[in-house]
Amino acid sequence: MLNGVSKNKLKKVLKMQIVKSEYDLKYVLRGGLVRSSASGKFEGNDYSSSVRISSSNIYDVVNEKTGFTDEVEQKVVFKIICPDNNTAGLVAAAIKEKFKKGEEIPVQGGFPNDQRIITIADPVEYFLFDTKPAKKSENK
Repeated sequence: MLNGVSKNKLKKVLKMQIVKSEYDLKYVLRGGLVRSSASGKFEGNDYSSSVRISSSNIYDVVNEKTGFTDEVEQKVVFKIICPDNNTAGLVAAAIKEKFKKGEEIPVQGGFPNDQRIITIADPVEYFLFDTKPAKKSENK
């Protein structure tokens, strides 16, 4: 149980489960605008609770016509699907705290969709607890 939510319900939150994985996409979050979104309906569509992290990278690109090096910003939104509104708030707070401490958050997800939203594959527990595997000490 996580905040009154059963593990079965957490598993059902993800609409897609990987049954065979032949590649991984890994991202490292270093900062961004963290927002929690409550579940609800909009224009007849149901939306689940989630946390969204808007992040961007800035690139220098030479403008061949002007000779000036322009700065180009590439924005993406990382989306973490949550089982309920309360969990979304807890996940958002945990991520914001890690960013304040300057911690990086490695995550796995898919390719960005047409709106440049990347759905994170890591379960919500990953963000709430130190569930990262401990480094094994080498026996010599």
